[in-house]
Amino acid sequence: MSLSALRVLSILGLFGLLVGCGRDVPPPAAGLLQHVPSDTPYVFVTSQPLPDTLRGRLGDHYAAQLAAQRAAIVALRQQMDVTDDAPSVARQAAQAFDVLDALFVEFEGRDTAAAVRELGIEPVPRLVFYGIGLLPAMRMEIADAARLDEMLDRVERRAGLPVEKSLSDGQAYRRFDLGELDAVLAVTASHLIAGLLPDAYFDRDLPLLLGQQSPERSLAAAGDVEILIERHGFTGYGEGFLKLDGLLATMLGRGAGRNAELMQGLWSASPPVSRGCIQMMQDLVAGMPRMVIGVTAAGERRLAARAIWEGMPAVTSYLQKLASPVPGLGEPYDGLISLGLGLNLPQLRNAIEALLDTLIAAGSSCEWVNPASLQAVMPQLNLALGPMTAGIKGFNLRVDDLTIDPQTLQPSKLQAGLLAAVDDPRGIFALGAMLNPALAALEVPNDGSVVDLPQDLGLNKPTPPLKVAMKDRALVLLAGGTPDALARSLLDAGLTTPPPLFAMDYGIFRLVERFGGLMAVTADRLSQQGEQEMAQQLLDQLAGFRVQAQLFERLRVSVYASAEGLVMDQVMELR
Repeated sequence: MSLSALRVLSILGLFGLLVGCGRDVPPPAAGLLQHVPSDTPYVFVTSQPLPDTLRGRLGDHYAAQLAAQRAAIVALRQQMDVTDDAPSVARQAAQAFDVLDALFVEFEGRDTAAAVRELGIEPVPRLVFYGIGLLPAMRMEIADAARLDEMLDRVERRAGLPVEKSLSDGQAYRRFDLGELDAVLAVTASHLIAGLLPDAYFDRDLPLLLGQQSPERSLAAAGDVEILIERHGFTGYGEGFLKLDGLLATMLGRGAGRNAELMQGLWSASPPVSRGCIQMMQDLVAGMPRMVIGVTAAGERRLAARAIWEGMPAVTSYLQKLASPVPGLGEPYDGLISLGLGLNLPQLRNAIEALLDTLIAAGSSCEWVNPASLQAVMPQLNLALGPMTAGIKGFNLRVDDLTIDPQTLQPSKLQAGLLAAVDDPRGIFALGAMLNPALAALEVPNDGSVVDLPQDLGLNKPTPPLKVAMKDRALVLLAGGTPDALARSLLDAGLTTPPPLFAMDYGIFRLVERFGGLMAVTADRLSQQGEQEMAQQLLDQLAGFRVQAQLFERLRVSVYASAEGLVMDQVMELR
């Protein structure tokens, strides 16, 4: 797609980020999804209205984010030294930033949902984002049609954006020429409609985009979204899918219907890819052909979402073997931050070897594969994930408290514990004793008792006070003034089902509260050293963090494998 599309898609993408639910209206099967072709390769739709209090808080949050964006856009635009003889890509990128700047001018000072609605925009709308074939389209509820039209007029004038205004069966629309593709914006009494259409089929597809013509079979009639909600436990507050196999087939010139027409129209020649490479990519994607996402819970103080990379049974069965249980990993945590991994390294090595074997086998028919280079990776893989590391199962790090001295940028207070899940904790400690004689004289019982480590460990840099404990198949290291109780809580923690491959839990508000001042001091130092640009970037980041901290208290993320595929759960606790 031409980069000049960014001039308009920047606006469309911004609206698309405002995902939520708006006023209480009929369910999507009777509304939004009736405009979506059943063969769309991707869709995201907000189906049910969020609780009123939550919707109000999210609206103010989105408004505050929008109001703070222009400074960053201006800074990025100023970094672009674009002249008349600059490459076309650079000029088009600069034009995209000019459009964004013209748009964000509208949001300056509008840091509440009510203020954004004065522009005709509903900050937390019901919307559907989908594909008419491969090309994106969107239908989004608005607050006021006349005010939104006026805002779009101002953005066009401010950005110097060329636009053709016309009518289709009485419906006004704006058409932006992007070469072989055209962008369309239309404002109805209740919705903003946006999308990309190919020049060759513009007249045919415009009524479909504008809702003046129904698809041969709609997603509402197919019932795919309702099946998605039931299968994955979604709530209707927002869900969608991305068909990777369909997108890949289209990009490789093997699409059907509108996708085939689009590829033939934009790229008359077939993609320069051999049959062997095409077959290899299709075989790889066939194992995990679709991604889905949806909201699983929504309340006044909590939002939860789930993303699933769906897989075939043979693939998901193997994915579930990759996890290794680690005590406490994935459990709710109320400290500053926790994170960890749980991986069965021998199974991971086997999975990587199987993938490399598949690629090597394709090497004879796919020009992208260099079998000799891949075969050279095998010995390194066996060394990194061989017998020496087979007993390492994962770790769980918890940081209860941390304070950084703004003058020295060194920790002045630290309370943290690291649990290593290993088959032989005593053997790991003995290995450390071989490397550092100061540890050799220590007796560490395998009953969870906490033992102080020597202060002089022979390290080049000073270290905080350290303690160690071990129990069963776990080794714990405590740092700073950490109470012994943290070691016991780590060692005695239960195992989460299903076991996470990765988990993280952090207090957004506490982190900003603790380190916001440090970031401001660092920015001031940078400014004094003549690094004004870097200082401003740091301050802009801090402003963004503080906006997040006004709404969110904690964020919990867990990645694990299930019979459905590779799953990521995310829970956001609101203040």
